Amino acid sequence: MSKMKTNRSSSRLAAVQALYQYAFGEKTVDEIARQFMTGNVGREVIDENELTGEETFVPVMPAEPTLFAGILSSYAENADQINQMINASFNEEWPVERVELTLKAILQAGVAELMAYPETSVAIVITEYLDLTKSFYGAPEIKVVNGILDKLAKILREG
Repeated sequence: MSKMKTNRSSSRLAAVQALYQYAFGEKTVDEIARQFMTGNVGREVIDENELTGEETFVPVMPAEPTLFAGILSSYAENADQINQMINASFNEEWPVERVELTLKAILQAGVAELMAYPETSVAIVITEYLDLTKSFYGAPEIKVVNGILDKLAKILREG
């Protein structure tokens, strides 16, 4: 995983990590958010050396509390709508059943941010989540995230 560029980028990564954890259903969004904000989780990422495969823990900048909390709050308030929009965006080539939890969390955070922060440029939001996707996946998933976030941004921002 590449190092995060700003604490806004770290906020987005933390939101994805939190939504991934939330998917397991063991804690509420508020409980997970508190864990991140108190520094109990989310302060490091695993960086894999592409040549040797060796993994090391790399610290990330602390998340910007307002953005992190805003993304999670937006998701908590709009979870049904966000998940319906995401699920409806998949097709026979890439059915929703094929979607891994990490990819789903990236999409959930991206759509939640698009809803919560209309003043943030769509291009910035999509680019940030594409960068996150590149940290975990290859070209097919990057294309899926780009297509879905672009489509849903048009619906949310112009619709």
